[in-house]
Amino acid sequence: MATEIEMESNRSTGNVNKQLLENQSFLYNENQRLQENVRRLSKHLDELKKNSVDPKVLEHLMSEKGNLIALNDTLKKKIKELKSLPASITKEDLEKHQTEKQELLQSIDELDIVLSRINNRSEAFEFTLPKESTVQKLCDTLTKRLEEEQQRSDEALETIRRLRDDDEKMMLKDKISDLKQLITDLEVENTKMKFETEQLADEIQRQKINVEDAAKDIRELKKEKYRLEDEVDKLKQNISDLENDKLNLKKDMIEELTEANRAKRVSADTEIALQHISEAYENKRKEVAKYQKQLDEANTIIKAFREQFDKSDTLKSWNQ
Repeated sequence: MATEIEMESNRSTGNVNKQLLENQSFLYNENQRLQENVRRLSKHLDELKKNSVDPKVLEHLMSEKGNLIALNDTLKKKIKELKSLPASITKEDLEKHQTEKQELLQSIDELDIVLSRINNRSEAFEFTLPKESTVQKLCDTLTKRLEEEQQRSDEALETIRRLRDDDEKMMLKDKISDLKQLITDLEVENTKMKFETEQLADEIQRQKINVEDAAKDIRELKKEKYRLEDEVDKLKQNISDLENDKLNLKKDMIEELTEANRAKRVSADTEIALQHISEAYENKRKEVAKYQKQLDEANTIIKAFREQFDKSDTLKSWNQ
């Protein structure tokens, strides 16, 4: 009988230990998965800091954030269920229960030995009937003793059941303590990962705003580039017209000088005409120089814009 009780206690303890190990394994796996998700999101963020944000990547990261939050809620529920396990008993209660259990098991073993001897007795019991006047008294006494023995037997069974439950609690005490510590560590880790996930989402949003601002600046730069190109075209046309005027002026001046030499005379009108021609030529030369300076400045600005556009095209090719 004592052996059967111990076997039943061992089976119950084994089942509880198995459940605790399964719960611990589940929490550990969930924690590992969350850590892997955080590492993956951190890697995505580093890539976004180097390049522009891809809308598909942003959408995927936001979806991963939702999955992490859902996993975190599920893990909290599991932790709450595990926290509802019964509290462990004190050392004094354990020693008392263990002593009572050993005494009870010893008594059961002794009863088993006595019953075994009675069952193995070969000769029959002999007894002498008491006198008629004492029969009723003897029956009452035996009945009372039988009831007392039955009561003690019931109390012994209840004690065995209680000791078995308390013994299981004590055997699980260390494992429950370790599991509660693990639960606390996981809660801290999950809170930390949730905070990191929120930071990643905020950083992604900031990167997206920066990319939109950069795109807006590029559009404005393109407009400015087109305007400057139009001005350059106009300046080139003005310079071309001035060059033609310059050539025509030189031609006219040469013709007039030739005519003057041919006539071999110099008059006041000719000198005045030559002076006017020289002044007009000098004015044209200054105007051409001014337009040439404007053209050089425009070419410098266009060159700077082209360098910016080349960088922008290189960045877009990286994103693609």
